[in-house]
Amino acid sequence: MTKSTKEMVADANKEIETVSVEQARLMFDDPKNTFVDIRDIRELQAEGTIPDAYHMPRGMTEFWIDPESPYYKKIFSSDNKFIFFCKAGQRSALATKAAQDVGLKNVCHIDGGFTAWVTSGGPTIAKSRGKSPAQKEGIYDLLPFVVNPHNISRFEDGKVLIGNRSKYPFEQCFVECSTVEDVAQAIKDMVTQGAGPWMAAANALRFQSGNGPDALKTARDTLVATRPTNTAMKLRLDNILEAATLAEEQGTSVDDAIANRIEVIKNNLYDSYALRGRAVADLIDDGDGVLTMCFAEAGFLVALALAVRDGKKIKCYVPETRPYLQGAKLTAPSIQELGIEANLITDNMPAHIMREGNIQKYITAADLITVDGHVCNKIGTYQNAITAHEHDIPYFAFAWGRDEEKKTRADVEIEERDPAEIRQALGRPTTRDDIGARYPTFDITPPKFVSGVATIHGVVSPYTLKNYKAW
Repeated sequence: MTKSTKEMVADANKEIETVSVEQARLMFDDPKNTFVDIRDIRELQAEGTIPDAYHMPRGMTEFWIDPESPYYKKIFSSDNKFIFFCKAGQRSALATKAAQDVGLKNVCHIDGGFTAWVTSGGPTIAKSRGKSPAQKEGIYDLLPFVVNPHNISRFEDGKVLIGNRSKYPFEQCFVECSTVEDVAQAIKDMVTQGAGPWMAAANALRFQSGNGPDALKTARDTLVATRPTNTAMKLRLDNILEAATLAEEQGTSVDDAIANRIEVIKNNLYDSYALRGRAVADLIDDGDGVLTMCFAEAGFLVALALAVRDGKKIKCYVPETRPYLQGAKLTAPSIQELGIEANLITDNMPAHIMREGNIQKYITAADLITVDGHVCNKIGTYQNAITAHEHDIPYFAFAWGRDEEKKTRADVEIEERDPAEIRQALGRPTTRDDIGARYPTFDITPPKFVSGVATIHGVVSPYTLKNYKAW
């Protein structure tokens, strides 16, 4: 006996949990809930979606959720509650029933779907198409050369071009890479850092776009191994591989899928830089002296640029950050490019400058922030945070996003580089080769020394980060 789709939806609704849009909105800010958009990708592009929603094509429901399936997605192994939605609540009812049938237990769907969500005033984001909001608002025009994404890394004429930060500010040049291994070596050699490694690595995946999923996975593993502490690269490469896998399954261009996903991640990243930069710029007062550490990337520089655009006069103090001197070679010239006074100091001067009363804010990036609020950044950040705390100077750190696997400081692997790098400066020996040395690249600042974390929601306490699904 045949059934109409109306009957199928009605039967499904008898066996699944359905939540009202009002209930769904109350569930939205809980990081233990994951929203899943099952609409067609064209619907997302035309109508937008719920912020941070995971996209799963309706036709792949059983295959992505069944642990025995070759297409299984690990996201469905989490203890989170999954909230499915489609346009009006019909497809999501069938998808929820199918998910239950293959073993997903903690799942429900939204009555009325995305249409009801929008009508109720629920938050939405546009699917990235063409220029991002950051581009439209002129954020890119504020950026110094070294943090413009076009100059960080791009895929061009079959090669990955990486902005050579080791030559800046004396040269504005690029390293050309023809293989995944070339890119991996460039990352290891500190040709780029900060946002650079993930952009270079993402573009390197295109070398293997026509060689199947195993080759892509091998490339991903090679690239991730270059920077074990910076988990942003791992998360973003995994996101890109998901897009590549879906393209493979649907018989569309894997290379286009990788290129498009890189563009979406990049646009979202710079949109978030704009949000975080605006939040921190509002905390900078006219006449402030700002201490930073290492190279805080676009978020910090956008904050400075916006503060200046707001009419505030500020002065920056930049430790050189041995042994690679990122502060001297990248940060100070970039700040000066913004028209802001930059004062270069050595790594052992911040306490003295603070005691003189010249510092009112301490602001850095973060290679990683744990869910419980520990800030992992360039070695030396921690000691400056302690000193700032002693001098009643607030310390603000920029988050790049939330890594669910890094809940506490015990989950962080601190990268130890070759001690030989400590025994030299700019390639010239500073001592004998037989002198012992250590080079832990990062340190970890406890939340009690962190006044606030710059997120897409504004500047929030490190102790409340766990309450936000995305930073």
